[in-house]
Amino acid sequence: MSAADVRAIQRLKHEYCFTIDGGRYEEWASLFTEDGRFVRDNGDVYEGHDELYAFASEGFDEAFAQSAHVVTNPLIEVAGDEAVGEWYLVLFHETPDGESGWTQAKYEDEYRKVDGEWRVAESKVSYGVRG
Repeated sequence: MSAADVRAIQRLKHEYCFTIDGGRYEEWASLFTEDGRFVRDNGDVYEGHDELYAFASEGFDEAFAQSAHVVTNPLIEVAGDEAVGEWYLVLFHETPDGESGWTQAKYEDEYRKVDGEWRVAESKVSYGVRG
């Protein structure tokens, strides 16, 4: 496990946050592998760039007028061209009707190196305070 790989994965997760918060949904989807998956704790699964883009551009805009994903406490383990990571998330948001709030969650991610670049293979999110 190299420090460079860990830093690259941390940067990837930060790009994940900034792109979805900035409404750059095509760019956000491109951070996943071609078969990448986003899995919500309610059972919803979005797989592949087209479904990921549709989830973000339709569902995310419907739920939030503004958002700020803040990820912390990364635990990253790298084994060759694959890695896993856990992160805490605090999501600050404003709804389309002007309500402000925040949500706490945990990400459990799988990463894969594709053509020398780290990509998200799967990101599972669980809402609420969990260890």
